[in-house]
Amino acid sequence: MYILLTGAKKNAGDFLIAHSAKRLFERFAPDRTFQELPSWLPVTEHLDLINSAKALILCGGPAYQSGLGTRIYPILEDLDRIRVPIVSFGLGWKSFPGDDFDLKTFAFDSSSEPLLARIRNDFKYAGCRDYLTLRLLERLHFKNAWMTGCPAWYDPDCFGLPPAPPEKVERILFTPAETPRFKTQSLAVLRLLRDLFPKAGGVCSFHRGWTVDEHTTEPHAANAAAIKEAAERMGFEAWDASGTVEVMRRYREFDFHVGYRVHAHFRFLSLRKLSFLIAEDGRGRGALDATGPLGVLGWRPSHAARFATMFQSSEGWARGVRRVLGSFRMDPATVQNLRRLILSEFEMGNPNLRATLDQIDSTWPRMREMLTSLPK
Repeated sequence: MYILLTGAKKNAGDFLIAHSAKRLFERFAPDRTFQELPSWLPVTEHLDLINSAKALILCGGPAYQSGLGTRIYPILEDLDRIRVPIVSFGLGWKSFPGDDFDLKTFAFDSSSEPLLARIRNDFKYAGCRDYLTLRLLERLHFKNAWMTGCPAWYDPDCFGLPPAPPEKVERILFTPAETPRFKTQSLAVLRLLRDLFPKAGGVCSFHRGWTVDEHTTEPHAANAAAIKEAAERMGFEAWDASGTVEVMRRYREFDFHVGYRVHAHFRFLSLRKLSFLIAEDGRGRGALDATGPLGVLGWRPSHAARFATMFQSSEGWARGVRRVLGSFRMDPATVQNLRRLILSEFEMGNPNLRATLDQIDSTWPRMREMLTSLPK
């Protein structure tokens, strides 16, 4: 048996990660039995169960950020009492905006080092969601960093199937950005889709819903509600996908996806379907870097950030300039770049979809190798 620490609380993408990981374990792991525990809670009361298992699996999500081991996977207090291997399974790096400066200078909190040491030393592979994460871990001397992709890349029911581009566009799925700073751009993308495909039915799917609760702040909920109202005025139906994987399982009903939610993008690609991702932070950038050219950046480094990076006298000086003057700005070319990408993909017979699926297919053997190598 394996213990899987999964982070599914509200965000539909987290439920998809857990769902996808469990399906992979059921089919490919040496021991196909597992028990799931919540990744955001301490494991003190579960130590006997954990130590009776063959491994403790840190299962997906943007764990490589500030707070690892305390706020994220809070197992530091019990680390010395966990006697089984701790395994990183498709974990990713998170930063905003997630540009090259962030990747070069990111450092974990010193308190995270004991857990990082376990991930370095306990198992032959530390599975990485994308190549930005791989580069980060290699910079931090992880000799076992191993590019597997996210568990959500893979749907075993679709292995070996050809690409499934839309023959005609009847239903479009759009996922808006999570953060309010992308509201204007999200609405512009909705208008673009309505302009390009005026007769198509559309759904605007909210992976975190649009209501305030313990997981969603009032500004984020108000932003989502405003986008919902605007989408409905444009003829889009609004879906609350939060709290379950079931809504995302219905994504197979759509012809293609456009939007900001990384795991909507992964869901469509796992179904061999067309998707265009707009990256709002390092997670989205990492997804595009890893899977291929089906997407655009929603931001670009600010002039101040570029200046600070080019002429920095010290890393601290450059970071201060970025913090005070801003490290990014919305890219005014994003919507036009997206328009060109969508039109060219349809006109040229979906070359980018085929290239992206080839990239995912070529990564699968590494994920399979990690799964089959887990402690027996």
